[in-house]
Amino acid sequence: MPGASPPVYYWDACCFLAWLKNEQRRPGEMDGLSACVDRFNRGQVRIITSVLTFVEVSTAKLPAGVEALFEDALQRPNAGKIGMDLRIAKIARDIRNHYLTTRTDGLTVSIPDSIHLATAILYRASEFQTFDEHDDRKYQCLGLLRLNGNVAGHNLMVCKPSTVQLELALNSARSQSDAEI
Repeated sequence: MPGASPPVYYWDACCFLAWLKNEQRRPGEMDGLSACVDRFNRGQVRIITSVLTFVEVSTAKLPAGVEALFEDALQRPNAGKIGMDLRIAKIARDIRNHYLTTRTDGLTVSIPDSIHLATAILYRASEFQTFDEHDDRKYQCLGLLRLNGNVAGHNLMVCKPSTVQLELALNSARSQSDAEI
């Protein structure tokens, strides 16, 4: 549809790290990430993230020259780098408190993850993309994928990057052009 805004994907730091390190992941996971990067490169999606991601990625051990690739990607017009402000901090606090008070196992969302989620919620991301699926009992943190659809009362799709979005977009475009014939 002409003039429609592209979908906005919030990328958790682990998505950037998987892309930059070309991680070996479960079958299909890197395909989904690659499809998202391809759509980003063609300007078909926006990727937003907190400036916190810059710190998380920059402190990781990256292959030589890869950090420049990351910085270049963040400079593109369809990349959004969002600074933390009091609105984000309040939502992040509410997210952590929600899980601290509603769970009996002591697990909550980590401070960095609560900032990422709050940013995605406030900036109305279509999807929050992450690979964070496992609870970390050592640090008492919830895996984020389990929060899909309900992040402390906020409606937010939390998912892994997927090729399904690309397939759905292509099928929708094909259906529309078939209808025009």
